[in-house]
Amino acid sequence: MADPATAGGPSEPAGEAAAAGGMTRKEKRKAMKKLKRKQLRKEEAIREREQDEARSTDPEEQLRIRLREQEEAEIAERERKAFEERERLWLEAATARKAAKEEEEEEEARRKKLIEESREKETQQKEHADELEEGDEWEYIEEGPAEIIWQGNEIIVKKKRVRVAKKSDRQPINEDDDRPTSNPLPPQSVAFTSYKIGPSMSAQEVLEKSAQQIPNFGTEQDKAHCPFHLKTGACRFGSRCSRVHFHPDKSCTLLIKNMYSGPGLAWEQDEGLEYTDEEVERCYEEFYEDVHTEFLKFGELVNFKVCRNGSYHLRGNVYVHYKSLDSALLAYSNMNGRYYAGKQIMCEFVTIARWKVAICGEYMKSGLKTCSHGTACNFIHCFHNPGGDYEWADWDNPPPKYWIRKMSALFGHPESAYDKKMELEDCEKLRDSNRKKTSKNNRKKDALVPLCPQLLPPCFALITMTFKRCSFISRLP
Repeated sequence: MADPATAGGPSEPAGEAAAAGGMTRKEKRKAMKKLKRKQLRKEEAIREREQDEARSTDPEEQLRIRLREQEEAEIAERERKAFEERERLWLEAATARKAAKEEEEEEEARRKKLIEESREKETQQKEHADELEEGDEWEYIEEGPAEIIWQGNEIIVKKKRVRVAKKSDRQPINEDDDRPTSNPLPPQSVAFTSYKIGPSMSAQEVLEKSAQQIPNFGTEQDKAHCPFHLKTGACRFGSRCSRVHFHPDKSCTLLIKNMYSGPGLAWEQDEGLEYTDEEVERCYEEFYEDVHTEFLKFGELVNFKVCRNGSYHLRGNVYVHYKSLDSALLAYSNMNGRYYAGKQIMCEFVTIARWKVAICGEYMKSGLKTCSHGTACNFIHCFHNPGGDYEWADWDNPPPKYWIRKMSALFGHPESAYDKKMELEDCEKLRDSNRKKTSKNNRKKDALVPLCPQLLPPCFALITMTFKRCSFISRLP
């Protein structure tokens, strides 16, 4: 076999000698070292190849390899047999445990059956003895629901028997209509009929009446009524709340729970990394234009708010406060049950007496930005309406004049009774302020009267004139 290193030897030095004319001494040494390393690698590869060929043709090496493979196969077989034996023993133990458990259950069932049979025999014997002793004075009647006993494929119906007197002179019970019952207005009572016939009170009147009758009504000291439900119309405990929730049958305010599901609600889930403030504002403006325009068709609004709280009982809630009750009833009948954004609209009436109390005060003072309780606050955190609509209602203030003119042009009526009432209140406030000013002026005049020396006794007039003279002298240069 010809050595490849020696076979290409003469041509390579010749080429290198030709190229060595333009190389420096350092570059020549580097090239020679590279050739030496290449030659050594070639020789090492040839040597390894020859050793592999020798081992493959050596019968002793082949025999050693076959013995090693046989040993590995025997070890694997022994391990497999040991595993199968352990599995068989475990299955046998599990079957034995199951059989023992079934035997114990059967024994327990037989024991219970014997105990029940003995008890039944004792009760039958006792009843028979009582019947023989008492004769015809008493009888047994069945009372209460029947007890159903399953015994294999048989069904045994057992009823409770109660001993009563045969000749009992029981008088009919005369029921009084005014007696206390579990239901305050049962349908068969006279009070229910008078309730249905009598005039119904509005939700606001009911709350005012309750506030007059109950001390600390709607506050934390009132342990009977839920303050958060009275203020916001929602409670984080829901039906599990230990306090009473007031649900009016009709009201000027509609609540649609979890209607808004756009961005800007769950900031605790890093939503701010996905949506910017401009995108949140744009999405809410689109929702406002759709929903507000639809609800405005049924009548003039006092307030329109959408919650951006993180809590589920306030998350995405929509509040629509109408000026008149008829408009609220019309909106309820038309909007309840409709679909928006793939969800069904479920309206309910709530009573929010003051929006200034319902909306978080700290959130309002911060310009609708933040609150110390975060998104878990139990008071309303609302979106900023486009154009600043209904901002005056958040502080329970009357609408501005431009809004009154806009609503008058939209609904085709002049100033409403509400606006006239607000004007009367403004006039009364102005009259009170004028009265206070006049009273202050009168008090000032009364205070200046003692300074007149003609109206004072001589001694006080002398003291006053002396004081004036002294003050005049003190001002001289």
